[in-house]
Amino acid sequence: MLCWSCMINKNYAFEISGLHKIRNFRDGVTVIDPYISLDLYKGDHNPKFTILLIFMNFKLIEIGVYNIHHQTTDKEIL
Repeated sequence: MLCWSCMINKNYAFEISGLHKIRNFRDGVTVIDPYISLDLYKGDHNPKFTILLIFMNFKLIEIGVYNIHHQTTDKEIL
């Protein structure tokens, strides 16, 4: 598996990963699964932006920009 990450600023980080087997073929096959998400809800590690491409049970690439702060309660979110 390849993985690389870096800080963008004091609140956000950037991460790229890929070439990772997500499950065995005997468990089933994900032929192609593209995923793009922009989550603006202020929750755990949000807001975040994610691009993911799965092909034949392998994660080819995942790119994410996310909030580095871990929020655990509703009071922290508000």
